[in-house]
Amino acid sequence: MKNNEYVEEFLIYEKKIKALSDNTIKAYSIDLEKLLQFSNEREIEFSSFSNDDAREFMRILEKNKNAEKSRLRILTCCHTFFSYLEKSSEVDFNPFDSISLRSSGRRLPSVLTQDEVKELLALPHTGFKEERDHILFLFLYNTGCRISEALSVDVDDIEWGERRIKILGKGNKERFVFLSKKALSEIKEEYLPQREAFLREKGNIGEKALLIGERGGRLPFSTSHIIFDEYREKLGWQKDFTPHTLRHSFATHLMDKGADIRLVQELLGHESISTTQIYTHVSRAKLKKVYMDTHPHSKGNKDNDRNDDCSSS
Repeated sequence: MKNNEYVEEFLIYEKKIKALSDNTIKAYSIDLEKLLQFSNEREIEFSSFSNDDAREFMRILEKNKNAEKSRLRILTCCHTFFSYLEKSSEVDFNPFDSISLRSSGRRLPSVLTQDEVKELLALPHTGFKEERDHILFLFLYNTGCRISEALSVDVDDIEWGERRIKILGKGNKERFVFLSKKALSEIKEEYLPQREAFLREKGNIGEKALLIGERGGRLPFSTSHIIFDEYREKLGWQKDFTPHTLRHSFATHLMDKGADIRLVQELLGHESISTTQIYTHVSRAKLKKVYMDTHPHSKGNKDNDRNDDCSSS
């Protein structure tokens, strides 16, 4: 996706989902036009925008004699924009965190427990829209894909025998992602027949995309976020629930089960293993809890006193 397309999708999301006023959307548009100009002049893709790029952008604003109040407004806008991209799995971190006065370090995305994943995937899905939403969640959790990668998948991309799909990720880097037998069975036996019937109804039987929108074309990026917001409300969850949440949950649950970090790195399509290390935080917390609850010398072990009594007798 091109830089200007990311901006367009963000503005649509802010207007339709956040219900921001026309004046606010216009202000965002004007401020992000400066960011677009800066990035395009230097041929920087937002997917690879760095902390240094963010600092240079702010330095240019100051050099061009933008008032401090204007610079703060633009900084806030850019921070909001990259937070949106981070939650959408389009970037791995927010480069404007490094120059935000309110920043207290990178905020890790929300992660679902395995019980919450089961709750999500156990929701009834009778009509086409609910079935499509179910497959979207199932696909993201099974593969760990970024939302943009999932939306780009065509039916013909699925290698049914190998239970895998070749994904074109960031920097045109190819990798394979995998689907469970259960997920493939649901796609093939339950979703695809409904998809075909829906496309016939819409007069677009030739559509190749796996995930279909309301009009019979490829599911739009902005619509995917609407879907996640709807289900977060339906489930009554207070935590964040975005496409990135399922990607983060995929990685965290693999780590919980003892998967090698380099395997997780490959499945996620990370260039650097240092990026993958953010997905170990829940696993480390879980490991600590297990130790505190079970090790005889830990203060958290209820059997500690009894063990001490036994050892002293």
